[in-house]
Amino acid sequence: MLSDQAAALLAALVYRPDAEWRVNIIPFGSIFCNDEMPVLADLLERPDDMSIIHTMFALRLQLWDGEVLNAPDQMLWDGVKRQVPNWALFQRLTLSANQQLARQEAERQVQQAFESFGGEPDGAE
Repeated sequence: MLSDQAAALLAALVYRPDAEWRVNIIPFGSIFCNDEMPVLADLLERPDDMSIIHTMFALRLQLWDGEVLNAPDQMLWDGVKRQVPNWALFQRLTLSANQQLARQEAERQVQQAFESFGGEPDGAE
């Protein structure tokens, strides 16, 4: 699970219903709210924590798509939720129609950006 330092960083993030949506190109190529992501510079020396946090965003994408998490992913999700139950990420498990459109547009832009650099994002065929 997360280190105590990383858990404290996430616990300090206060959920704001009016938080701004942003696009994250790498590593998960989608949208997030600015009250969900810690300052990554605070985690540079903690790559395991950074990896877990990025994985949590990826898992939420699966939930937004209506997918059921596999057993190891569900265990990670539940474990992190026990550590930081009030993390803003856990407050946004569904998207409104407008948010879904914004997500689709952001992901389209990310795909175009990768294609313009001659690469393909993970999962592209």
